[in-house]
Amino acid sequence: MSDTNALLQQGIALAKAGRHEEARELLLQVIDQDERNETAWLWISGVVDNDEDKAIALENVLQINPANEWAKRGLAILGRS
Repeated sequence: MSDTNALLQQGIALAKAGRHEEARELLLQVIDQDERNETAWLWISGVVDNDEDKAIALENVLQINPANEWAKRGLAILGRS
């Protein structure tokens, strides 16, 4: 497992555990290493503090994969679709 993938898995586990600040730190490290990591951006959208940051993360997901239904739904919920 690559370092990036290990960080991603740890970040997801922390997000699932509700430890959003710690998760965000790890997921941002993943993005620093691979700015086109669709999964990391999607999880980041769930651990940021405000709707603007959520929208930015979801828009990044759609730039990487325009067909990502989770990102489309998230933006629709935020009123940004």
